[in-house]
Amino acid sequence: MRKSRTRLLTAAVLVALAIAATGCRIGGGGEGGEIRAAFEEAAPKPQWWDGVSTKGVKIETYADLLAYWQNDERSENQFFKAAYEAIQRHPVDDDLVANAINLMPHGDSAYPHTVTMLEFAMDHYFDYDRPLGNYQGKSGDTVAGIVRQLAGIYNRTSDYGYTIALVEKLLYLRETEVNDQLLELVSLEYAEALYSFGRSDDAIVALQTAIDRYDGDWEKKLADQLKKYQRRRR
Repeated sequence: MRKSRTRLLTAAVLVALAIAATGCRIGGGGEGGEIRAAFEEAAPKPQWWDGVSTKGVKIETYADLLAYWQNDERSENQFFKAAYEAIQRHPVDDDLVANAINLMPHGDSAYPHTVTMLEFAMDHYFDYDRPLGNYQGKSGDTVAGIVRQLAGIYNRTSDYGYTIALVEKLLYLRETEVNDQLLELVSLEYAEALYSFGRSDDAIVALQTAIDRYDGDWEKKLADQLKKYQRRRR
């Protein structure tokens, strides 16, 4: 599993280098074919694909994506497929692609390529700024949402070093661009990874820092986790 994931990431890096050599930027310009191919390699179609219909559904814009996400009449798999097809049609629309990938794991919780799909997003869209408009959060929230999901999966598969590196990159480069609610949730994943990696003191510091710095709705959970780690350390 780790070898195939590394191969996919290496392929994505090679694509990025090739595009950079031509003076183009990932997610923009004329490199739609390369981005589409890299996405399809990182996120192959699920086995149920042919059995789910998206007839009459076309997501062409970021606004279309959000509208279909809020449509109570569609199934989870229909959303996943419609979002996937939208990425195939509009691979250079950063708003559509980055936000689609952030939401797609909710459309198929058993999708076997979730990790490589989210890693593709991190490779290509880590600097992405979400349009604010009527959205009450911050510009880095989409990226933080992807980081949170990926960190959770890494922790469940005991890939704690990956979580630590990913979250530290987010906190170092984009902390001020992410809302406190998401930062608290990311901090919980971060602390779990640190503790499980044998860095209990750092985990305690991470939780206390989150309690002191952020003003979201997860302070009680942060405090409970902090007490648990402190008890275990005694």
